[in-house]
Amino acid sequence: MQLLLLTAGLGLLSVLGAQGPQLIRARAQELVGRWHIKLWVGNLPIPAQKRSHPLPPFTLAMNELQKLEFRMNLTKPIGCIPFKSPLHIGPKPGVFYTWWRHFISIRFLPGKLHAIAYYSEKRGSTRLRMMMLMGRSLDEDPEAVRTFEEFAESKGLNRSDIARPPPLEACELPPDS
Repeated sequence: MQLLLLTAGLGLLSVLGAQGPQLIRARAQELVGRWHIKLWVGNLPIPAQKRSHPLPPFTLAMNELQKLEFRMNLTKPIGCIPFKSPLHIGPKPGVFYTWWRHFISIRFLPGKLHAIAYYSEKRGSTRLRMMMLMGRSLDEDPEAVRTFEEFAESKGLNRSDIARPPPLEACELPPDS
């Protein structure tokens, strides 16, 4: 009987593994470089007209304190404003947190050309969630999109709410920032 249960359990694990690619926990050094926001979805209170607003690329770099740092130039009426935020290494591999104590899980898709960043926080009786598919280039990858859509659904978000923001190059970061 135990052998039957073990065989069935291992068979189930192999089927579950075949349903989608294995996501790999990201380490800080592996994330360094320029990234583009390809897709994002969340239940944060963001006005509908801003959900598809163009987004500039961002950079993850090691700062002078050897901490991973998120860098993005934001478009404002007065021009491009640089935004920087250190990401501290969290309690588990692939988990980072901001100085606001927002924990962000980042996992690579196979090949490490795409990653999914996921944020979830409970506020009162509401669970706030947001995630994005980030890519090292603007090239299309249907497999990465499919994986992101499935991951979003597994976290309770709707596939129909996924935004595909166009790239914005007006506030592009210099290559060495």
